[in-house]
Amino acid sequence: MTALRRALLVVAVGLAIGGCSAGPRPGDEGSGPSTAPLKPGDWIKVTVYGEASLSGDFQIDQAGSVLLPLAGPTKAAGMMPVELADALTKRYRSEYVRDPKVTVAGPRG
Repeated sequence: MTALRRALLVVAVGLAIGGCSAGPRPGDEGSGPSTAPLKPGDWIKVTVYGEASLSGDFQIDQAGSVLLPLAGPTKAAGMMPVELADALTKRYRSEYVRDPKVTVAGPRG
């Protein structure tokens, strides 16, 4: 086997193995999807793409709500992060942002 073929084989195997990785992918935030609902005291990261003033780290208060810019107090406790993101998308779309793209990452300690 020539050196060129050997090098190509090593690259091909490396790419095949790298494609099987279960590690974080570009665009992933936090440590991946949470399997537990959000609860009072949790910190979450809300990102509204293209709207830095609406994005940031927020804490869910003891009543189970999170206070967000323009959206105001929003029920968060008992929801999964993706459910909260969907609710915020609808809230922002109805009044403030033409085509909001919202993600919620967390909870964090």
